[in-house]
Amino acid sequence: MAFTIGLHQLLSVVYVAQAGVSVEESSIPLEEDKLLVNQFKDIVFGAHAVYVYDLLENHILFAKNEDERLPLASITKLMTALTARDYMNESTVVVISGDDLLTEGDSGLLVDERWRLGDLLQMMLLVSSNDAATAVSRLVGSGGQDSIEPSIARARFIQMMNDEAEKLGLVSLEFSNESGLDIKETENESVLVRRAGGFGSARDVAQLASVLWKKYPDVFEITAHKDVRMVSQSEITHSLINTNEITGRIPGLMASKTGYTDLAGGNLVVIFDISIGHPVVAVVLGSTQKGRFEDMGKIAKTVIGLNN
Repeated sequence: MAFTIGLHQLLSVVYVAQAGVSVEESSIPLEEDKLLVNQFKDIVFGAHAVYVYDLLENHILFAKNEDERLPLASITKLMTALTARDYMNESTVVVISGDDLLTEGDSGLLVDERWRLGDLLQMMLLVSSNDAATAVSRLVGSGGQDSIEPSIARARFIQMMNDEAEKLGLVSLEFSNESGLDIKETENESVLVRRAGGFGSARDVAQLASVLWKKYPDVFEITAHKDVRMVSQSEITHSLINTNEITGRIPGLMASKTGYTDLAGGNLVVIFDISIGHPVVAVVLGSTQKGRFEDMGKIAKTVIGLNN
């Protein structure tokens, strides 16, 4: 399943290539917009880190703790999707295994259900499916070879994710799993401790989201929709609801991804057009489950309001 990208979106996703600059170069801000800084200065954000970046004009609109490494939670799945598409064709068939479904959370996938990789990635991002992330990791990490142990395949895939971050110059990003779930461990055989499944800065998350949107809009743009019905290759229909609760409250929304765990708190990244062919990416990290949506609403209202 895929949605057709609009002309104004197509124009905006190719602006970097047309300018003849690299991904890393395009992420370097020139200066903050003074008018927007004045508008933002009186806004109180619950998030620990905030980053708002104009992808067309190539500058920062607002930043707060933008380079601090924080737990990403399911924002991690952006790298899962990017890595999977870079290494495997979207038409590759993924067969869901019983082990995949042992991952925390239930998004309605079934044992032996067959999916096109491209569709499963869409589903993974829309409902933040940990099961889907595990299945994708296992498949891509094995190179499609059933003889490779799932744990080995997943470890390979996670290394591929970290290699991808290094290749893009996103030095704050570090991944320990494909879902972003907090990892539970025991210390001294008695004390339960947690560590984040992924770390990164708000600045690098903005760049990661921008790269995924530019390279694979067919995967990412489904996250602009409030709800979607998808049919797997096994002809099983899934009625899916976006984990982003404010899709209808951000004009020009083109893509989004949520994240929430105990360690991370509430995270959210969105890409939206403030006018035709004028995309902005906004990130909030370390907010609350509800507060991330309130923070993003403030950002959208401020940026869009000043552009009108």
